[in-house]
Amino acid sequence: MSKKTLKFTVSQLIINSSHFDLATFSDLKDADLDTHKVVHKEGEKEEILSIKKFTKTIEEERFITVYSNEGRKFPYTDKVINADLEEHDNPRSAEEIELDDQFFVLIDVKTQRIFMSDQRKKTIFIKWLGDKIKKHIEIKSIISEKEFIQKIKTINKICFTVVRNIFNFQNGDILSNKLLQDIYGFDAEEGHIELSYNDARITDKIVNKLKVLIGRKVEFKDITVIGRSDEDFESIFNINEIISAINIDIDCSDEAKLLDEKIVFAVLIKKIKL
Repeated sequence: MSKKTLKFTVSQLIINSSHFDLATFSDLKDADLDTHKVVHKEGEKEEILSIKKFTKTIEEERFITVYSNEGRKFPYTDKVINADLEEHDNPRSAEEIELDDQFFVLIDVKTQRIFMSDQRKKTIFIKWLGDKIKKHIEIKSIISEKEFIQKIKTINKICFTVVRNIFNFQNGDILSNKLLQDIYGFDAEEGHIELSYNDARITDKIVNKLKVLIGRKVEFKDITVIGRSDEDFESIFNINEIISAINIDIDCSDEAKLLDEKIVFAVLIKKIKL
């Protein structure tokens, strides 16, 4: 038995610019199947290139779980190699699709928050959910820059990168001035600093430095601040958005390729309610 860690991003879910409840998702089926098909020539049979299976459940009259499992037909090879490095025929035929790409979404009606196991799928999920319930969907950071500084209680890492731009080039008294000197001194294209804190309690001094750094973010190519909020969420600030996250550990067998969605959601709900 081993453990697998899942990171869920935590965001605010907004539906039709207002508060939502369980009835908002009444048009979302308990089980659904989406397929991507293509017809190469007129009269030919449709070829299914991918399959995405969705299931929805309601837990404790508060949480809505959406689990998707996706598989694609290609790429495919007729030979595979096992753990002993022996080559043999692929047991899956070229016409079969293995659903092995898992995506977990939990919606909390009480807090109006959404928890997603893969932030990269946010845009796709927004469109999918909007199409299914026929409503306008928005997913936003749960806190602003000001609230980020107020809520963060421990700090793990601060990183920032500078390149010469119109903002720091014209400003003679800036945070990035020393980095710019190093860039030109070493003929580098950009300068990068990473400060590690190992989940240290945040101090007034660090808070003041963060306020200055975030307030002058136009001078930098990139800024990343990683800490933990008073709700024990991992909070990540970068120039484009603020991402909060929560980690859970799932027990799984060494042979299991896929996680049991019921266990995943049960562990996540338990941690949210702590």
